[in-house]
Parts: sequence; structure tokens; C-alpha cells
Amino acid sequence: MKSQVSWIQRPDGSKIAWRMRGNPKASPVIFSNSLGSDASMWDQVADALAADFRLIFYDTRGHGQSEAASPRASLADLCDDLLAVMDAAAFPSAQVVGLSLGGMTGLYAALHFPARIDRLMACNCRARVDAAGMKAWDERIAAVHAGGVGSLVKPTLDRWFTPAFQQANPSMMDAVAAMVARSSDQGYEACVRAIQTLALHEQLQHLTVPVLYLAGAQDSAAPPEEMRAMAERTPEAQFEVLDPCGHIAAIERAHDFNRIAKAFLR
Repeated sequence: MKSQVSWIQRPDGSKIAWRMRGNPKASPVIFSNSLGSDASMWDQVADALAADFRLIFYDTRGHGQSEAASPRASLADLCDDLLAVMDAAAFPSAQVVGLSLGGMTGLYAALHFPARIDRLMACNCRARVDAAGMKAWDERIAAVHAGGVGSLVKPTLDRWFTPAFQQANPSMMDAVAAMVARSSDQGYEACVRAIQTLALHEQLQHLTVPVLYLAGAQDSAAPPEEMRAMAERTPEAQFEVLDPCGHIAAIERAHDFNRIAKAFLR
């Protein structure tokens, strides 16, 4: 049974939907979702971790039940949303599990607000965008303007999951497709523009919190070699690769994701 959803009004007019579940006496863990998903991407993780942790979930602005007031945002805005959810849940600090855009948000928060981040599990994410990546993101925005987020569902599934996993899990792919389609056009564009502000790679050496980087061997969006380079720059880093695994490790390799999370989170 899902816990009750609450909303936070942000200064720019955006609204953030969030909820809590799990052990009320345990340490808090907050989850930050990928571009094009919502908090339901963590359902298999939540069921595995609920007995041991106080779990906080939220939909990134413009995704799921959250609203984006503008088609523009920065990583600083997304970080502020994350901290606002922690404030609403009355936790001065928490462990963070972020995947893709959520991992980028977690890295930004850990660099700029280290006292609030106890440890970070940064999954399937990057810390920088090169010129080719910037062009690809511009093309993604153009696709949203031309055909809406619905036009991105099929290429998103192909980018997120290995072909074998897609073929073996058709009903799950239908559920993920519906999740992607729930994203608003404005919110999707805002978060793409936030990704385009990503420039954290040179700062990773200043991280003071323990970080676990989790990569997927077949993840073309956040390749293992890129994440290994991030780990090598991070003082207190662990690095794991799941093989086979595409971009959404929390779904494609949920059992192993949960095993790694339980070992890393305190």
C-alpha cells in the first residue's frame, strides 16, 4: 500500500510531490529519480529496503505528480527541491540514492551542501556534458517541441534497457512506457536544461562524503568508463558495474541493486 502523497510549493511556482514509507525509527534515505521517470521507478527498491530504513520519495519537478512552473531549470534548482523535501520530512541530513539525473542532483548537493548529505549512491550518471552530449540534448528538446514526451517513449526504453531485458519483461516495459509518458513536456524540457548546466567533474575531488558509483556495463548514457573516471577523482569512492545492465539499474537489476544498497547505506 502506497503512503500518502504530500506537496511542497516551491518559490518559482513549481510543486513537488513526495511521500515517506519504511521504518520510522531508522535512518532516512531520500531517492531522486531519472529524467523521464517518477518515484515509481524505485518500487522494487522500496519493498526491499523498507524494513531497515526511513524511505523518502519524491517526483522531480515536471515528472509524475510534481509540476514544473517553467521549461527552464538548473541543477541548483533541482538540488533545492531535494533539500526542500528533506526539510518537509524534518530531516537535517539524509543518505541519498540518485539515478541518472537524480545522481547528478545528488552530486551537486553533496558538493554544495555536504552537511546535509550523509552518503551518496550515484547510479548511472555523469558529472559533465561534452559538446556531442549538448547537441544531443538540444535535439531532445526539439523532439519534445515537435511531438511531446510521448514521441520519446520508444527511444527511451531502448536507451534504458538491454534488448534481452525488454524482450523478457513486456508487462514491465508497458508500465515503464506509461511512466515516461506521464512526464510533462515543460518539466522534461526544464530537466534537460538542468542537465545542460552539468559541470561537476573537476570538482569531484572536493567531495567529503562517501560515494558509491554504480554503472551498467551496457549503459550508453552513462558509460562505465566515464563513471570509473568519476570514482577515481572522488576521495571516498566505491565503484561497481552490473553486467548485463542498461541505464536504469534499479529496475533491470533490482535484486543486485538492493544488495549493493543494503551494503553501502548505513
